Amino acid sequence: MKTIKCAIFVLAGSLLFSCSDLDLSPKDSAASGSWFQTPEQFELNLNALLHHSYWPMERNEWTSNEQTELDMLTDDGQNRSAPGRFLIDGVDGTYPLAVRMWDITYTGINRCNKIITEIKKLEGEMDPERYNRIIACARFYRACFYLRIMVHFGDPVVVPEDMDMDSEAGRQAAYELTRSDMWTVVDDMLREFDEIAPLLPVSYGGGEVERATRGAVYGMKARYALHFASIRKWDTIENGGFGDNDEAEAKRLFEQARDAAWSCMQLNAYTLHSDFGELFRMSTKHSPEGIFVIPRSKALSNNSKYQYLYGGATTAKLPRLSGAPTCTTCLPSWYLLCSFLDDQGKPIDESEVYDPHKPFEHRDPRCTYTIVEHGTQHLGVIFDPHFDVTEVYSAREGAMVTNNDSRSYRIAGNSNQYASYNGLVLKKHVDEDWLSPFEAENDKLILRYADVLLMYAEAKIELNEIDDTVLNAMNQVRARAYKVDVTATNSYPAITETDQARLRTILRFERRMEFAFENLRLYDLWRWRIAEKVLNRPWIGLPKKDEKLQRAYIDDGMWFHGAVPQVDEDGCVDFMADVAKGDPNFFRGNMYAQILAECKFVAPKSYLWPIPTTTMQVMKNIKENNPGY
Repeated sequence: MKTIKCAIFVLAGSLLFSCSDLDLSPKDSAASGSWFQTPEQFELNLNALLHHSYWPMERNEWTSNEQTELDMLTDDGQNRSAPGRFLIDGVDGTYPLAVRMWDITYTGINRCNKIITEIKKLEGEMDPERYNRIIACARFYRACFYLRIMVHFGDPVVVPEDMDMDSEAGRQAAYELTRSDMWTVVDDMLREFDEIAPLLPVSYGGGEVERATRGAVYGMKARYALHFASIRKWDTIENGGFGDNDEAEAKRLFEQARDAAWSCMQLNAYTLHSDFGELFRMSTKHSPEGIFVIPRSKALSNNSKYQYLYGGATTAKLPRLSGAPTCTTCLPSWYLLCSFLDDQGKPIDESEVYDPHKPFEHRDPRCTYTIVEHGTQHLGVIFDPHFDVTEVYSAREGAMVTNNDSRSYRIAGNSNQYASYNGLVLKKHVDEDWLSPFEAENDKLILRYADVLLMYAEAKIELNEIDDTVLNAMNQVRARAYKVDVTATNSYPAITETDQARLRTILRFERRMEFAFENLRLYDLWRWRIAEKVLNRPWIGLPKKDEKLQRAYIDDGMWFHGAVPQVDEDGCVDFMADVAKGDPNFFRGNMYAQILAECKFVAPKSYLWPIPTTTMQVMKNIKENNPGY
């Protein structure tokens, strides 16, 4: 009977109680019960909360048949030609991504509550500094979890700290809980950050697990204050939102974001990694840019594949000639490619140097740090999806090989069936260490210093407090991309704009270029309330494996892009503006491109995910789901 009840509760979203082995691995995590007796055991429990599953932002860390990398729910990436349900409006309370997000987040909240209540039994028996640090760390994780719930689901279920979910009475009481006002809880959690920051160290010793630091608290406070400030500013009934806008409240939250980011900057504990591309390699550990980082380790995984990248998490981002058994399902989009500024700091539709037939030339360096440039070596093989390139050089074999990364009609057989849907392959994060056995241990960068700098700048821009500190913060990030010092303004397109609206546009471009495929794009679109504009556009790619179409494409000079798309003030790329639509699967006019899939974002409904259906069925006081579900 106990097993049945536990299973029901997990299916209901595991509001707070988990019977899964996630609580038991890796080696340095701890179970419940007797594992709350010594300071060391409490710290092991804290280590468990650094389990990757509690920070679900990447493909391999979900057990779902959906597109599970959050960037694949945006205009940054696409999964071949098959959007998940979220992008075709097929979402309801059974949506696996929502169920998993709700489930694992509340499991984390329960773990935090357990640590806090149990350690209070040892007050006076422990070193006060250690005691306060453990509680502060648990409170930090809990605040992050609650804020994540509110970003995705709106009004949260707040769980009393002393509710014992290990008891039958506690579990029954959980069924009686209801949702709380989101804005009240947001303020509570932001105050939580303020209270715990002084209790945490700026850094840990070399032999310690790097849990929450003071910088992480300031940085995460800035992130969430900025998120909810933006909703207060941009969400209106007029733009199809829920009407949460409140200028006074927006200002108050922007000020909190500004101050938190500034406090993080003033710690002088972080700097930008000198090489943008190097930052994301598997060999780069303990970068001075990392503020809140979860290390991956296969050696310490205790057979838990959640602790490193494996299988589809790696091979989905590899080209076919990498030798991976399955590959190129996770693709950068044409929208992302065209969103990078030119090397003069201008959008491509304003550029004097951009050539759509050579889209990687004269671009911000982050373009080729993020997307593999055509005709260059990647993972030991030349990557070139051009229809006329039937063979490429393989450095691994020391010979020319069949170009299975091209969809050319001239290549016989089915070996290139899934090659080059859109001619793009991801480079960011990926290096040769990913190859056989196709496993990786890249650090998970939850928060890095570049984000703090740009959050500080954005908060100041929205407050119309534009000064040298704003420009310096943005220019630090841009100068690093060019591998020059921020003061070398003749060596990169330094930002000098002081007009609020124009600087806002530059900031949005900057975030797009800097954080591509770091699972931040979805949250930017949500908080700026522009997702309906950005996401209601088709996924597009190269023509089908058809001789007539491909020959026309090349003979008419359409490779790689036939025309320069329009780019608006939010950095939103529009291929449709100057293109006449012919048959439903192919563009005509100035662009030859296959429509791979139609996408749909329904505002305001899709700005929140649905509460899991089973949770609605079990918890009697939750009677209504989020609007539209």
